[in-house]
Amino acid sequence: MTSEERREARYKRRQERRRRNRQTRSDRLGGLEGVFSYHTMFKHGKKCCNGVRWKASTQNFELHLFSGTAKRRREVLTGKWKPGKTVSFPLCERGKFRIIDAPHITDRQIHKVLTKEVLAPLYCPGMIYDNGASQKGKGLHFHYKRLKEHLRWHCRRYGRTGAMFLMDFHHFFPEAPHALIYERHRELILDPNLRALADLVVAAVPGGVGMPLGVEPSQQEMVALPSFLDNWMKCQLSIHGMSHYMDDYDAVLESRERAERVKAEAIRRAEAKGLQVNRNKCHVIDLDKPFRFCKAKFQILPSGRIITHGCRDGMKRARRKLRYFRQQVDTGEKIVEQVAEWLKGPIAYYEQFNDHGRVLKLRRLYYALFIKGRKTEEVKPCIGS
Repeated sequence: MTSEERREARYKRRQERRRRNRQTRSDRLGGLEGVFSYHTMFKHGKKCCNGVRWKASTQNFELHLFSGTAKRRREVLTGKWKPGKTVSFPLCERGKFRIIDAPHITDRQIHKVLTKEVLAPLYCPGMIYDNGASQKGKGLHFHYKRLKEHLRWHCRRYGRTGAMFLMDFHHFFPEAPHALIYERHRELILDPNLRALADLVVAAVPGGVGMPLGVEPSQQEMVALPSFLDNWMKCQLSIHGMSHYMDDYDAVLESRERAERVKAEAIRRAEAKGLQVNRNKCHVIDLDKPFRFCKAKFQILPSGRIITHGCRDGMKRARRKLRYFRQQVDTGEKIVEQVAEWLKGPIAYYEQFNDHGRVLKLRRLYYALFIKGRKTEEVKPCIGS
């Protein structure tokens, strides 16, 4: 047997093993009746109420949860359930303006069961460890920690020589290709009834393109959507210092030339699948210079120490709000204790980085506006100490 034949035989064995694993994971779900059992739907229905029990719709939903769960389960099993309309509202979070599409809580119960019992068990085995967005036990600061570990790993071997490759997708949620999502459903969701339900949730998006923010299945779909690119970079290119947070990519490479080649090929592969790459935010930066990723600044010092700084725009917003709160305190709309409680948030954020100077500036501004020259028994003298 020649080397080409042996390689082809190994490839076929790997393909067969992966097919068996996909079939095993799909069989383990138990089909539509097993996934949407009454106990599972009731459990996730209770979880939908957490944090929003002040709403009248949530109180009415929980009041009729026993009978409502049975009714919705019967609709799902008979194929009569259809996703309802969503409520759209604007949200400005950390200076980023977004449109959120919120489904009714009765639909959220179905969405949560589909996400937790179908999409997550089937998608997560194909996702890399360094994909930390919207995953249990992970998150943004987990990603910051992994990026610093990758930089230290690189510095121990190559020093500050090399480059950082950064890539960002354009309109990741609004322009998500449905054809790519349906292709993943056909590949991973082998039960026809579960696949039809997952397709129905995707097809309910108006316009036939994009996935809505605020709908739980769309979050899981979009987190796992670029897995083909993650596995190519991690497994085929063997890039140890590569990670992925939603639509942002970073990779530490040993030379600028290789980083440029990886950049060009990654953009080509992503666009071939229908994903739009924001070329204005795709950069190759030398490691001896600071770079920004997810609004945090990273810098490798000549000694090898890695320092990080939080988003500088947050300081501007915090100072502006403190001065506005001073006016509200003067008019009696707020009390100083409320301002002190609010200030714990910005301080806790900057204390996670090497931003001791910014923490001191916020405390000094608070002291100058609310404490200096006033009676100490009427105000809160210490913040975050």
